[in-house]
Amino acid sequence: MTKFYLIGIFTLSLAVAGCAIFPGAHPGSRESAEALQVKHASELATAGNFTGAIDAYRKIMQDHPNSPESAFALYGIAMVYVSADNQQKDYAQSLAKLDEFITQYPNHELTNDARNWRHAIKAILDARRENDRLNKNIERLKQLDMRQEEKRMGR
Repeated sequence: MTKFYLIGIFTLSLAVAGCAIFPGAHPGSRESAEALQVKHASELATAGNFTGAIDAYRKIMQDHPNSPESAFALYGIAMVYVSADNQQKDYAQSLAKLDEFITQYPNHELTNDARNWRHAIKAILDARRENDRLNKNIERLKQLDMRQEEKRMGR
């Protein structure tokens, strides 16, 4: 039963991560320099240049910390870390960035999405920890079984 639960969580995580949206230019704004930077970072992420995208998002946050695009950049970093195509996914980093986003931008249009992502990522991390615990128990039981079999065989 637990194995099927974990497979379901893993499948859900892949489906959810595959739907990651990299924020583009701030909707409703003129194409400011900051908005174009966000759009560029989003394009990098979509093209699979995840390191470049994170660097570009970080630069936006550093150069324009009080701009509306800084919020999109922070959210974008969180999404890069959980992108289905990102071979170096980092759920813990994404969770930290989502927590930062929710704290800094509690009324932002993406805050509900950030909370949903946070919940899903937390479920994935919890399932991984449980899976690791169960695998360790299985290994211990295998060792115990082997010792019992050796005793039974008179070794």
